[in-house]
Amino acid sequence: MFVTFDEVQRPVWVVTGASSGVGQAIALEAVQSLDAIVFAIGRTEEALKPAADAGCRAVPLNVAGPAEAVTASLNYVLASVGKIDVLVNAAGYLLEGAVEETSDDEALDVFQTNFFGPLRLIRAVLPHMRRVGRGVIFNIAGADAYEGAPNAGVYGASKAALAAVTEALQRETDPLGVRVCLVQLGHFRTPFLARGHRLRIAEHIEDYDMVLTPPRRSLNALNGAQPGDPRKAARVIVDLYAAARDREEGDDVDNNNNQIPFLLLLGSDAPAAAQTALETRLESARRYEETDL
Repeated sequence: MFVTFDEVQRPVWVVTGASSGVGQAIALEAVQSLDAIVFAIGRTEEALKPAADAGCRAVPLNVAGPAEAVTASLNYVLASVGKIDVLVNAAGYLLEGAVEETSDDEALDVFQTNFFGPLRLIRAVLPHMRRVGRGVIFNIAGADAYEGAPNAGVYGASKAALAAVTEALQRETDPLGVRVCLVQLGHFRTPFLARGHRLRIAEHIEDYDMVLTPPRRSLNALNGAQPGDPRKAARVIVDLYAAARDREEGDDVDNNNNQIPFLLLLGSDAPAAAQTALETRLESARRYEETDL
């Protein structure tokens, strides 16, 4: 396929979860601020219409589907424009319920989307990024990746797994020129807490009502009133990439290595959530640090 000089010069982004929320905001910001070629990934072409109308190239794909379909979609991108500079893994959904209530199928489904989907995309894009010796991967997690929370234990586990893989990947690929960033979000005004993005576990064990009802009511009240603006989060991510690219083009390699952070906390409530989780663990560890074993 013929690739124009303009396409060679423009950065190429692949963004999952681009049909709504932070993923969509990142896709739109990359198009508008960077004049990037953005391949917006979502489950259906209809859901991707807002991104397509803004100038993105829609790629209908269920990231929870077979690895072959994921690889085929990224091969389509590479055949179209010859490169992928940035991969953003933003697809995901919330599964609500107690750990005991969660069936194997429900747990597998949320892991397929929140963990295995990003893992498949990472494996599909890395051969190209390793070959050219550059590239950036942003993996989007949330506050539930810091510590397990009642009503979202298995969902949090899926995001914690993504966080752990991201940290390992950072150390594996950084010497190869590929930067990987774990983006941990606070609460942003997106459809994430609305119907369709927030699924309830089918089984109901009444004993847990006293534990799960308060956090569910809190989520209901928070829906639509989250403090974070997804457009601002998107701007931070896009600006980080733009600054890193400018430094790379100026051959300021050492500074470029530090430009894409290993961990990016976004949202006014994100630092406090991370600090609370860390302090809880430190307090528990210190309680027994002098135990003679």
